[in-house]
Formats: sequence, structure tokens, C-alpha cells
Amino acid sequence: MISHPSMTSRGKKLAGLIALMILFFLPKHVECGYPDGRCGHIGMFRQLCKPYEVEPLGLFAIEKLAQRDVGFAYSTGETCR
Repeated sequence: MISHPSMTSRGKKLAGLIALMILFFLPKHVECGYPDGRCGHIGMFRQLCKPYEVEPLGLFAIEKLAQRDVGFAYSTGETCR
């Protein structure tokens, strides 16, 4: 990490904590509501439709470990391809 020479160790810790918090809240597009989920249905014109969620990267990691949906998302919807 690049820092100013006059930055104190407390300032470096605070900057690192803020960086981790920002990383935790970055958005991640997840199909089927949670990682490795199986879902989908045939929509109009024989396209495969799947629900999706845009959720924080930190909650994505928690869902990946728990192998289930936590239930928080920035937005939800459905995509058809």
C-alpha cells in the first residue's frame, strides 16, 4: 500500500479498514439468488429465464460459505436468454 511518509500507523489502519469496507459493499451480479444455485424456467420464444440478484460482494462470500441465500440484495430481477 502506498502512503504518505508522515501517515501514522493508526492512519494506515484506518485507511485499510475503509478499503475493506468499500470492498465488502461492491456490487456482484448473482444468478439464481445465491452462488451455485440451480434455477430457471422456459419463457417466451423458448428462452431460458433465470432470476438474479445484485448484492454486496461480502454477502456473496458469506452465501458461498453457507451455501444458502442470506436475503439481502441491492436489486433483483429476471434475465432471459
